[in-house]
Amino acid sequence: MVIGMCFDTTASNTGNLNGACTLLEKAMGRILLWMACRHHKFEVLLAGVYSVCLGTSTGPEILFFKRFREKWTEMNHTPEARSTSLIIVSDAIKAFIKCQLEVRHSRDDYLEFLLLAAHIVGLQVDVAIRKPGARHRARWMAKAIYALKIELLFTVNKTIFNLTARKLQGIQRLNRFIICVYLQSWFSCRLTADAPVNDILLIQRLHDYDDAVLGSTGLKMMLRHSWYMSPELATLALFSSLLSDKEKTDLVRTIQADREHYHKVLTICVKHPILMPVFLMYLLKTERGVALVKHFNETITKDAEQKPFLLQVVEQHRKNFTEYNRELLAKI
Repeated sequence: MVIGMCFDTTASNTGNLNGACTLLEKAMGRILLWMACRHHKFEVLLAGVYSVCLGTSTGPEILFFKRFREKWTEMNHTPEARSTSLIIVSDAIKAFIKCQLEVRHSRDDYLEFLLLAAHIVGLQVDVAIRKPGARHRARWMAKAIYALKIELLFTVNKTIFNLTARKLQGIQRLNRFIICVYLQSWFSCRLTADAPVNDILLIQRLHDYDDAVLGSTGLKMMLRHSWYMSPELATLALFSSLLSDKEKTDLVRTIQADREHYHKVLTICVKHPILMPVFLMYLLKTERGVALVKHFNETITKDAEQKPFLLQVVEQHRKNFTEYNRELLAKI
């Protein structure tokens, strides 16, 4: 029996009236579990960060990368030997990359991405910088792969690249985000059970990232896609390998001991999907979840018992002031 759907997040699939997912539910006569592909969401994230770092590009290809591919035959393809890494990262990120290199990946570009990342953070790996391939917008990870190659080869090809200081800083800024924030989420999002926790960890990394502009860009994207975090997917965290047994036990106890508040918050979030990330953080009362909720309402209340009621106040306010929209409030 079919109980769920996995799909990319184009409007043709997710539209309320004529989206493929909606039509499938109508055809089957019952509600299905919506499991939106996280890879598509992270492609949107990377595109947004790229635009901030290097500007927007029109057309099917990004001209900056197209020129890099066209100059390939003139370049030295061996990165400069260095005593220090181009991007300084924590031991945790290095350990994650090493762990992923031991996993068998279904696509060659996954492995290429990892090898380039390992090289740029200073890990000893045998990697050859491969000739650039397709750069159309439909190819996942292409922006990350191209950007990493450009920084690795820049020193030995300065005159060929002929990058302005602004372009070089943009590439370096983009690559640092890719390594420190993006890479872990990309390789941890393939399992449905891990998706809720993985999304929360991404929100945490975006919130704590020291480049405020890129962090804000990522958080805005997560807010637009908060409907991914459905209540059903939140409870799938019980089967996630990203949570310890103790955290899973605490999660179950939270639901059992606070069932009334759980259902109240759940009802509110179903009506207002924009609040779903907060519901998920409330549901996952782990150190990670508690820290995120603290960031959310630290200026309003620090009382753990009052956190669920915060959402209820928002709901009541919307009921009492239904006529106040964004345009009207802007005039006050």
